Amino acid sequence: CMVNNIKRTVITQTQLHSYLMYETIRVSMSRHQTPLNLYHKTDDVVIDAADSIIRREVIQCFETIHPSHPDVLTIGFRCAFCRNAAHRAPNSSFRPRSLKTIYRDFLRFKLNHFAQCVHIPEDIRGKVALVHVRRERARQGRQVIGSSTRGGGNKAWWVTSAKKVGLEDRRDGLGIVIARGDGMGD
Repeated sequence: CMVNNIKRTVITQTQLHSYLMYETIRVSMSRHQTPLNLYHKTDDVVIDAADSIIRREVIQCFETIHPSHPDVLTIGFRCAFCRNAAHRAPNSSFRPRSLKTIYRDFLRFKLNHFAQCVHIPEDIRGKVALVHVRRERARQGRQVIGSSTRGGGNKAWWVTSAKKVGLEDRRDGLGIVIARGDGMGD
């Protein structure tokens, strides 16, 4: 006589809630035609050209469940090129606590991830390297047309531009959300 061992899976309320939140995220993100990024058309005249390239071509916005609050959706940013890779360089994503911390978290991403990610195309790396070469030549007194000598940029611009692309702080202080007019943000 063969006894069938049937394993019963007990789904806790938290697991069910997490699954439902995942489905909410999946449906919500499917409404976006293209993934939102940090780039705004005026970046090129306000912030460092290299940062502008990374904001436009590398960083991608995504909605995620807050790590310590499974019922809260927040916005994170990730490398668009390694998001589905099995092995990623460190700091491939970041989840700012507020709009004011985006710049600091971006710098960490740029220093720790951009430099090491093997998935970022060489043409993008080349554009960023060219900006650095032009900046160095400008510092040495050999100004090159089209070079950027701007630093990382006005930190206030990072908050302003995030608002311009449709992001806002959650009122409860648990991160950033897409401004939808649903009362979740400011």
